[in-house]
Amino acid sequence: MSVESNSTNEVFSESLNYENIKKRAISSRSYRTKIAASNGSVFLPGQTININLPGNQPSVYYNTNQMYLKVKLTVNDPVCHLDRNGIYNFIKRLTIQCASTTLCDINYYNVLTCAMLDMQASPQWKAGAGASMLGTRGDSLSGVEIGTSTFATKVFTIPIVLNCLSSTTPHRLIPAASLADIQLRFQLASAAESYTSNSELGYEISEVELVAQMTQLSPQAQAIIDQSTGGEFNILTINYQHTSATQQAGQSSVVANLGFSMSSLERILICHRKTDVANGTKNKYLNSRISNVLESYSLLINSEQYPAREIIVNGEAEVTAENLISDHSLTDFTRGSCMNEGFIAVGTLGVGTGPLSGNAPNLSKKDSFMLSNTGCTSLTAGSASAAGTAAVTSDIGTFLCSVELESGLSDGRSSHIYSGISTISSTVQYKGAYGLGTVACQLDFFAFFTVLISLNTRGVGTWQLRV
Repeated sequence: MSVESNSTNEVFSESLNYENIKKRAISSRSYRTKIAASNGSVFLPGQTININLPGNQPSVYYNTNQMYLKVKLTVNDPVCHLDRNGIYNFIKRLTIQCASTTLCDINYYNVLTCAMLDMQASPQWKAGAGASMLGTRGDSLSGVEIGTSTFATKVFTIPIVLNCLSSTTPHRLIPAASLADIQLRFQLASAAESYTSNSELGYEISEVELVAQMTQLSPQAQAIIDQSTGGEFNILTINYQHTSATQQAGQSSVVANLGFSMSSLERILICHRKTDVANGTKNKYLNSRISNVLESYSLLINSEQYPAREIIVNGEAEVTAENLISDHSLTDFTRGSCMNEGFIAVGTLGVGTGPLSGNAPNLSKKDSFMLSNTGCTSLTAGSASAAGTAAVTSDIGTFLCSVELESGLSDGRSSHIYSGISTISSTVQYKGAYGLGTVACQLDFFAFFTVLISLNTRGVGTWQLRV
């Protein structure tokens, strides 16, 4: 804010604006609460953990950006390694419901979280907070080792990200005034999908509790909110949807119908995973993504191509630029990324001499972007076990591509407008051209789109969703 001086052409800087000071917040209190699972105490692969966020609290609000799931993981395998997204890889599907309304339903939630961590998390974060909470490693393409006598059982804390409650624009607290509870359902992945091991004996999740940060307003403050909203809370947020397609070995082009129907489709992430990887084959990392010799790609919406000229995969430069544009961070040079961190075997798998653990910094790295199929057919990363050996090409790929569909009006950061493409009653297709040597793959597509979630406390009384 600037302050005008006597001359209309001159202003003071903010540093001299002594009238602009912080205002005291309305009367409220914040507290922390723990919510146990409602359907059991021990959960096995394939089962679902149900957490209910209580409703019928008119002056109470959930801060979903300060909410995490605490779990104790016990593995039955003698030695295994988590995937590079750590404990997130154990959650195959996340569903959020209120009464009969499904607010959010994300299949392959584990694949989506890994893709976003690769795009947005730095090796330093993965080696620090990520290692403590999630079981990630620094610049390694695997997670922590568990199943030994030291880490047969380990406690993890999981921030609940990438859903309609945590991605509001701008940030909004979620009212707890609904007549029905908000139900969070975490479907667990199989053991083979969750981690890599030689024995695949399974795991169990226990001592589950959701730790939530709550804000309770005073009666006077809540009266002001009720007067300004009329008892109706409308919140714009980002939601996520998954679909998939298959590609056969030797197939040189793919045109896949995606079925995304929403009023504001903003971007689509595209993952290529070998069929045996996507099926959760033992000793393979679920999130190994290859390009499968992709040469160009685009989207077709009612036969109109987006972008107007397809994105060319000639090396990783153009793909990386398009990924950053879709992430609204092309010129954000502080944004971390683990997209091109190759794995080097240094003695025992995952044990290195570098401060980030996993790689010795004095050894050169091989590219793990998987622009060809070289190295993607072996079983595990870092198969050369001798310490100090030359770097080997990782068989864990990190290739990811995306298409941005928001117009420049919102610049990806606006809290006042949204400008995605309406695909209601439209045909949305992916179009990809591939070179020689493709292998059988599953293509995973994740749509990011704006929705409106609303709660009318003087009407239906439960959360509703409009796409």
